[in-house]
Amino acid sequence: MTVPYLMEDQREASRLVDKVDPDAWVHTYLGPVLPNDPGVRVLDVGAGPGHIAAAVLRARQTAQVVAFDGNPGRLAAGGPDGAGLLRRSGDARALPFDDGSFDVVYSRLMLQYVAERDVAVAEIARVTRPGGTVVLFDLDGQLIWHDPLGPEMRTLLDRVTAALGAAGFDPHTGRRLYGLARRAGLTDLDVRVDPYHLIAGRIDPVQRAQWELKLDIARPLISRALGSPEAGNEAVTAFMAYLDSEETLTYSVAFTVTGRRV
Repeated sequence: MTVPYLMEDQREASRLVDKVDPDAWVHTYLGPVLPNDPGVRVLDVGAGPGHIAAAVLRARQTAQVVAFDGNPGRLAAGGPDGAGLLRRSGDARALPFDDGSFDVVYSRLMLQYVAERDVAVAEIARVTRPGGTVVLFDLDGQLIWHDPLGPEMRTLLDRVTAALGAAGFDPHTGRRLYGLARRAGLTDLDVRVDPYHLIAGRIDPVQRAQWELKLDIARPLISRALGSPEAGNEAVTAFMAYLDSEETLTYSVAFTVTGRRV
């Protein structure tokens, strides 16, 4: 059994790759904690096609990196195993690794989709060696922070986020990372908050294409939440029109919590 993923779709691997500069992300969020020691062991939990894991290997060429994801097809989309990079699939709530197997374990944008977040973070801590580092990165406010927001759009977003919540998604996962890390027994916690989505006025073409694809992948769930495919299509159209307006602002933030396993 694996963690259900709301964005399960053949297009999801390429969407994940297109929305981030993996080398820049590794430099900013992992660079300060990645040891330079030869053979350092690194695990990416919720790796998608392994694009971030591949960037870790570029940053630390003697590392041993494992990209772990719940969907073997999505992992395979990133290419075969290679020197220093292995791909493994399974359940993030029961990682198939021995205690203390890795020097650094990180999870990027996975926990928001996992209902049993405490279990997943406890597993991340378990497979980190004593003295090793855990990095948790996730969003807060995705889909729900907008201004101005009229009653019709507010009602629409409330219904969609309620359906997402019933399926295990939490739009406020970012703020929960600190508590999750504490309950997993991690110490020396450091918390960082950065802007993530920031759309002031009309959305630019690149971001618009990313949001269109994201909403198209989520369209079946939106349709079920609203009662019909027609209602789902109308909701997607209305939200894209909102993003196209010069009068609106949409934003979210990313929390990063870094801790040490005792």
